[in-house]
Formats: sequence, C-alpha cells, structure tokens
Amino acid sequence: MEEFKRYRAWAEISRAAILHNLALVRERTGAKVMCVIKGNAHGHGAAACGRILEEAGADAFAVACLPEAIELREAGIRRPILILGWTHPDSAEELLRYGLTQSILDEKYARELDAALAESGKKLPVHIKLDTGMTRTGVDAQHDPRAAAETVLHIDALPHLVVRGLFTHFAASDMPEKDAYTAWQLDNYKAVLAALKELGFEKDVLHHTGNSAAILHHPDSWFDMVRAGIMLYGLYPTDLDTADYHLERALALMARVAQVREIPAGTSVSYGCTFTSEKPMRVAVVTAGYADSYPRLLSNRGAWAVIRGQKCPQIGRVCMDMTMFDVSGTEAEEGDEAILYGRGGMPLEEVARLTGSNNIEQTCLLTQRVTKIYV
Repeated sequence: MEEFKRYRAWAEISRAAILHNLALVRERTGAKVMCVIKGNAHGHGAAACGRILEEAGADAFAVACLPEAIELREAGIRRPILILGWTHPDSAEELLRYGLTQSILDEKYARELDAALAESGKKLPVHIKLDTGMTRTGVDAQHDPRAAAETVLHIDALPHLVVRGLFTHFAASDMPEKDAYTAWQLDNYKAVLAALKELGFEKDVLHHTGNSAAILHHPDSWFDMVRAGIMLYGLYPTDLDTADYHLERALALMARVAQVREIPAGTSVSYGCTFTSEKPMRVAVVTAGYADSYPRLLSNRGAWAVIRGQKCPQIGRVCMDMTMFDVSGTEAEEGDEAILYGRGGMPLEEVARLTGSNNIEQTCLLTQRVTKIYV
C-alpha cells in the first residue's frame, strides 16, 4: 500500500492468519470459542481484532477489566463479553449498561455485587471462577470440592446474579513435565461438578477450562467452550510447538531504513561504544527502537532483521528511536523496509529467548506510536 511509505515504524497484522487460527480451534475442538482479547488483543488491537473475530463467528470474548470491555462495546462488538478480573461493585451499573458478564471470584464478592445491583432491580449474568490450583483468584476448589459446590449454590441463590458459566484456569498446561498437575486441576474441577450434581444443581451452564495451551495439548479439558488467547495470533504458549497444529503468525514489526553508512574498521556504533567494527562495513540506521517495542535487551545479542530479503545482524546498542544493522553485502538503501520480528522475520520466540521473556509479552508491549495495519 502506498501509505506504508509514510510510516517510520508499523505492525502489519494479517487478517487471514487470525481467521485461519480461529477456524483451526473450532475445527479441532468442536467447542464454542471464547476469544481472549485482553491486553489490547495481546498488542494486536482489541477493537480491530474483535471485529474480525466477531464477523468470523466468535461465540464470545474475554477481557481483563471493565475499560477493555467498554472499548469493545463502543467499537460495535455485540457478542457476550466476560470480564475475567475484578470489577468494583460500584461499577455494577456500567456492567448492566454495556451488557457485560462478570467473573465471580468468591462468595463475599458475589454478595457485594448483588447488593450493588439491588437498587436497579436488574440481574447481571456471571461466570463463577473455581481456583483448582492456580492459587490466584476464584472459589477455593483445591481442598474441599463439596464446600466449593455449596458456595456455587449460595451464589446462584442471590437474586440479582444469574450464573451462566463455571470456569477455571490452568497453571502449567504449557509444561508437559507438569501434566500431572494439570490433570490434578482438572480432577478438582470435575469433583466440584460431581458435588454440584449430588446437591441437585441442574442448571445448564457453560463450562470452560481450556486456555491456548490446553487447547493444544489437553483435549479432556475442552468441555463445551474453550478460551483461545495467544494462539489466535499464531503464537504457541512458551515455545511449546506441536506438529498437529499449524498456526499462522499474524504480526510483523516493520520499520524503514533512514540512512546507510559506509564505515571503516575500528568504528564504534551507538551509545556506549559497545560495538566496534573489525572490518569495513555497511551500516543501516532503522527507524525503530525500544520506544517502538524493539527491546534494548537485544543489543549485540545476535538479533537480526530482514532487509532486502536477507538476514542482517543487529549491532551496537538499541536506541529509543533507532537501531543499527549490518547490511554489508546487500544493496540496502534509504527507504527500504526492515522486518524487525514476527512473520517473515526473527521469530518472537527468538526475541523472547534473547531477552529472557516470552513471545506474547513482546507484542503486548507494542507502543501507541507503532501504527497497526491490517492486511
């Protein structure tokens, strides 16, 4: 596209890749798909990705907090939206106004939310979270399944809450060496369901326990809905790849070559003089730095970009707005595109390895001045 020429740093996001990944989840699991697009769709743009996914038949969405949910509603998203995290009871009116579903973290919170809804006389749909082993939020289901089931009944009896679902979250479903722990969590969840049946709870509610890693590796966790998160963008959880799923990468971070320099041997490059050329080189200055989500930790660690179809090593310290690459042996020139990472460039898993992070943190850190283009 002609307008690309004006951008100094941008992220190209493939609609086709996102649609392919959603279709793959639906085909493999046969379950309803809740698309997790918290954290601005893991950096890919929540409103735009929400529209793409809703048009493709996403059954529901999940976000972390109320402002994220409101953003989706104001962008025209109409499918159910579950807020996974805590929302202050004083915001109950907004939950109703925007037609949202709230996660219930324990009985005390449920009662506070119910009381906040009393004046309106309206009912709010909720999903109850069971803590089966993450030890984060949720009704304790690790130690006494029957007590957890009784808590579910207490919450279900509240006059202004309508229980529409039960769910849990796995702590280590992306770690094959801890499959026994994931199985234990799933057993805890099933134990609560068994206790609910004994107690006469017959309400038809949604059950969702499978996150991206569980979708890939734990089919016994799928139930009637799965929560697809990072796999929608073609990323495998914490380097865990599988030949059974052929996900397509959605994002590439791009920038422009602003200048190409010919330097002699013995020339230092960038802040701190951390790189000095051992021979004559051609150096390209690229218009992206750590303020554009190209990490400073990549400095002199073997990172590379694709310029003119060739891998070009990163050299010197990454700056806030610019980064230098060795383009010796190429015909790189001012105005060329550089693929810094993502589809067609350095894999995000390699970025994660070099920076001591994980693949999805990198996309979550995309800053506002990186323009998102949906191609």
